[in-house]
Amino acid sequence: MKRTFLLLLCYGLQSNLTLFSQVVNIEEQRITGTNDSTNCYGHLRGGVSLAKVQQQSLQVQAQIKVQYKSDPHLTLLLLNMNLLRAGNQDFARQAFAHLRYNYKLNETWTWEAFTQVQTSPIQLLEQRNLLGTGARWRMLKSKDGRQRIYLGAAWLWEQNRFTEPLGRSSWHRSSNYISTTFRPNKKMVLIQTTYWQPVLGLIRNYRLSTEWVLKVDLTKKLAFTVDFEYSIDKNLPPGAPSETYAWRNGLSWQL
Repeated sequence: MKRTFLLLLCYGLQSNLTLFSQVVNIEEQRITGTNDSTNCYGHLRGGVSLAKVQQQSLQVQAQIKVQYKSDPHLTLLLLNMNLLRAGNQDFARQAFAHLRYNYKLNETWTWEAFTQVQTSPIQLLEQRNLLGTGARWRMLKSKDGRQRIYLGAAWLWEQNRFTEPLGRSSWHRSSNYISTTFRPNKKMVLIQTTYWQPVLGLIRNYRLSTEWVLKVDLTKKLAFTVDFEYSIDKNLPPGAPSETYAWRNGLSWQL
């Protein structure tokens, strides 16, 4: 057990440990790499590491994003998978698929509808299905469009299938977020998004997450990225890790 802990500590010091929160940061996915003159674009991101001292460790991360934009419509498909295994034990194993549609009502207001499927066996979550709709308001946009602040609020229906003893549960939630985007120059962007999702009528049952993303362009297609995530999920079975965080460095390739 001590050897396993030291191995995971080394991963953390190398900034390779990835623990995806259960609150998916879709606002960050929509903003990053968006070119208003391009109708369709894709985004690929991934990494694999394999090491062995006395036990073999494996880490795999993959993300695929496809977006189609033709004002006033925008459609986004996002697929994500993460695995961290040391010896015969999984320390992180998550996957999700997200589909979202936006309709631009005017210059500041946008209507959104989305659906999502995700799994996280480490958190005793066999499957979570989400369906929601709401509005997004652009609070601030600089004259050059490089600095932005968004606020969002939506109704969210969620169905969970947990391992025992909780079994199945369904909730109606309020999903609220604030997202800021700052571009100090043409090669750098800093994005922050914070979500708060309480169950309607049961405010102590909530999810909270914040994510910070720094992206620095190395070439026209290749970029260096630094991500920090922190989340709390109050709707998990006893014994499941309700609080997670991640610090991640990596490379991003945009098609």
